[in-house]
Amino acid sequence: MSIGLPLAAVLLAAALAGYGGYYAGTENRQRAAATELARDFAEQFGMAQRDFEGGQPLLALQRLQYIERYAPQYPGLAELLARVRAAGQPTAIAAPATQPAAPATALPTDPAELFAKLQAAYKADDWPAVVQLATALHASAPEYESGTVGAQLFVGLRNRGTEAIENRSLGPGIMWLERAQELAPLDSGASALLQWAKIYTLANSWWGINWPYAIGQYSELYRAAPNFMDTRVRLRQAYAEYGAQLLSSDACAAQLQFAAALELEAMPELEAQRLAAEQACALLAAAATPAVEETPAATPTPTP
Repeated sequence: MSIGLPLAAVLLAAALAGYGGYYAGTENRQRAAATELARDFAEQFGMAQRDFEGGQPLLALQRLQYIERYAPQYPGLAELLARVRAAGQPTAIAAPATQPAAPATALPTDPAELFAKLQAAYKADDWPAVVQLATALHASAPEYESGTVGAQLFVGLRNRGTEAIENRSLGPGIMWLERAQELAPLDSGASALLQWAKIYTLANSWWGINWPYAIGQYSELYRAAPNFMDTRVRLRQAYAEYGAQLLSSDACAAQLQFAAALELEAMPELEAQRLAAEQACALLAAAATPAVEETPAATPTPTP
């Protein structure tokens, strides 16, 4: 006999209660009402503040633009947006916020002197100085040694960008590599770093907002560059978070998410979550199976 729907609901609730401590606070944003959406905005606003204070203005900007799209009058949004956008300018993010700004040094106006300083910086692999001096020389005397200056500006931007990304400063790194790309095609190594940094930043922007989108971006990056930043860890966490979100509405789909997380890293807590989802899924499947009624055996007709 099949399990009736009311009984299946009770058993499912019991299975979920065993893991209530973990799943408490997990929200189903796909069916969220207005109050839940407001809570999501508050969470994203707080995360944007932390991203901004942690030196990730581009990530903070993406979170704030999400809020702006649906709640442009959100308290404090306009002020924080203005600060984040100002910090996203090249002049604002050229130096780490935790270090005092270096005193401004007046650049020489003579093109020959500027060019000599540029050559010295280039030989010393001082890429910030190369970018500054080459940009200044191009602006003040665009025809002076233009071929050499342009080539060195490209190398300076390329190297500064790759170093920034390798040091986990993705926003500035993306900006410098895109500037270099405007001058000439990037080599395969720098081009790959640029694409990986963009995908990673995009995946992070969907964190807690849309788990399937985040998982899709992290999965793409994991296939191309599994060792880039903490992609493997972030993908595993995204699978687990999405599984937790799905458990109360689609236990069978939640089971698949936990299984995918376990493929990336075997963890006891993940296995416990997968088992909970598997049990809940089995209960739902049993409840959906129609009862099979036994047909009475036919009575044989007596032979005359």
